[in-house]
Amino acid sequence: MLIGNVEEIPSKSGGEPFKKRIVVLNCTHSNFGEVYENYPSFEFSGKHVDDPAGFAVGEIVTISFALQGTKYQKSANDPVKYFNTISGYKIEKYQRGGQTQQQAPQPQQQGAQSPASQPGKDDDLPF
Repeated sequence: MLIGNVEEIPSKSGGEPFKKRIVVLNCTHSNFGEVYENYPSFEFSGKHVDDPAGFAVGEIVTISFALQGTKYQKSANDPVKYFNTISGYKIEKYQRGGQTQQQAPQPQQQGAQSPASQPGKDDDLPF
């Protein structure tokens, strides 16, 4: 993971500058000896510009993002071009699926019986 510095883009109207931070992930992987390089970049801006500040290069993270696309045509005779922006809005340390904190089972009250042990319940239907 590469975390860029906060970039300030001056406002054309003289207002507050636009701030953004780029985070680049190394998602390179291999398949049967073939290496496929993959370096997606995510823009954090607005109220999320400082979200990546608590992370360090080399950490494994999960980024939640919104994919935005823009259509651009300079003039009617020019070809249409499309630009994509990947806007990050949440970054957190990666946690392997299924590994959550184990909670101790709650003890049952003395007089309570589970539905399966109640008299008269001979069927095995879950409802």
